[in-house]
Amino acid sequence: MKIIKKISDFLFFIFFMVFIPGIVMTWTDFKIQAELPINDFAGFVVDSRENIFTGDNFYSVIQKYDRAGNFTGSFKVKDAKGKPFRLGIDTKDNIIVTLQTGKNITVYPFYRGESNIARSGKRKEPNTFFITRNHQKFGNLDRFYPAIWKLSGTKEKIVEQGLFLRLLSFPSMIGVVLTAVVLKLILFIAEKWRKLRSGM
Repeated sequence: MKIIKKISDFLFFIFFMVFIPGIVMTWTDFKIQAELPINDFAGFVVDSRENIFTGDNFYSVIQKYDRAGNFTGSFKVKDAKGKPFRLGIDTKDNIIVTLQTGKNITVYPFYRGESNIARSGKRKEPNTFFITRNHQKFGNLDRFYPAIWKLSGTKEKIVEQGLFLRLLSFPSMIGVVLTAVVLKLILFIAEKWRKLRSGM
């Protein structure tokens, strides 16, 4: 039983080590240049040089990858603080960020910081496909762990996070928490059973 307790405590420790830093980064101007796990996918866009930009609602960041799928940097989304947003791109390769808060949608060019308000009664879902101005088609074909594929010509996976980052993402963390809860429940039942037997 001691081993089960240690395992469950360790799993909870891992969860909080991921969850708490995420909240700190979401609600502050804390900047980090390391690649972060994609927890709450906010969609993706591709510029004219086939650089890929992915959004994450949980961390309120946009992560950039080159055309070979190498991570090159991340950018904080202004005023998001965990609120859902979607990505777009204009003809000059400016990233357009749409903050979705109820019926108010704030749209601004990401690199300029200019803002204006548009109104909409419908929230957009994260896009699954994107076609560039050069008619190159890209798609997110993975359900649980987002991965961006180039679909034009020879089908090729461009952006896929490594095993470590996937283990730190929400789908994996849900499994971690459920496993820890089940182990805690086993310990609780075993302890109750032990006390019941000792009282007989």
